[in-house]
Amino acid sequence: MADEEQCAPGVCESSDLILSFVNTRPLTDKHPDLLGDQAGLTEWLTTARLADPAVVATNADAVAARELRDAFVTMLRSHVGCEDGPAAEAEAYLWRTAERYPLTPRIDADGCTLVPSQSGVPGAFGSLFAAVADIAARGAWSRLKTCKNPTCYSGFFDKTRNSSGLYCGSVCGSRMSMRAYRSRLKES
Repeated sequence: MADEEQCAPGVCESSDLILSFVNTRPLTDKHPDLLGDQAGLTEWLTTARLADPAVVATNADAVAARELRDAFVTMLRSHVGCEDGPAAEAEAYLWRTAERYPLTPRIDADGCTLVPSQSGVPGAFGSLFAAVADIAARGAWSRLKTCKNPTCYSGFFDKTRNSSGLYCGSVCGSRMSMRAYRSRLKES
């Protein structure tokens, strides 16, 4: 679209990782929680290339992953103005949790990137925090959002020029416009 811009290459990779993680949650009864157990988490970590296929996550890791995902979802929902989630609690949780997954600066001729200091599942979780730090450093953190359509809530990268996107796509935007129109008709 003419009114949309593309994300910068580094931002795209980092945001794709975070959105992939956020979108593992069950949005409907037809879509299971992809982090529902240790097998699901192990598969997602392998697919996302965050862990070696030999790494096996535990059920405790799966619980930690769901808690981390829920905190990220709360942050992304706050980016579209949803106040139904306790954003301050999610921020505090993320601050405490980030201490468990330290990052190390990797400096080379191209610049500096943050990488996890650990391997395995803790390193994978650290990679998520490194991706958020990368997105924030590039000024794009507020562009990661969840769809405001209550039947969707999918994570998306807002590519509008003024960062005003509320929906993951035109289908959800049209549905919400139609709901608002019908609501106005009922009130008249």
